[in-house]
Amino acid sequence: MSDIAVENYKKGVAAALDRWERKVEPVAAQIEKINLALKDLQKNKDPSAEDKKKMETLKAARDQLKKKLETYGVELKTDVMLLDLPQKGKADEKEILKLPGWLKDIVKKKGVSLGTVTVSPDLDIDFKALKVKKVGLTIEFEF
Repeated sequence: MSDIAVENYKKGVAAALDRWERKVEPVAAQIEKINLALKDLQKNKDPSAEDKKKMETLKAARDQLKKKLETYGVELKTDVMLLDLPQKGKADEKEILKLPGWLKDIVKKKGVSLGTVTVSPDLDIDFKALKVKKVGLTIEFEF
């Protein structure tokens, strides 16, 4: 039987990642559309002034969406940091030791990949010291 504190922590992390994923997916889809439009425009070896202006506008829109993704990363960090880590002595230590592997698996599952855009959470929690070391995200574009 698993420990209630560990289960509650797992549920909290899973819920935070689900909220993050729901926010990130539509933004990643918009970035994907922009990347495809840019790719089409960049095929032209001698773009017109209008095409250059479109490319700059698309790049600026993509940068704004990237900032939105970064904001969602900060929100994820806040959500995870507000969760109560299972405390040694109050929770089954064997269950606490299983958390790093579980965390790695769930983070891998919660990444969003749409064509040329991949966004994934980056969580690092020191379960021995019971501290959140790092929460961030990885954003990759392919051209």
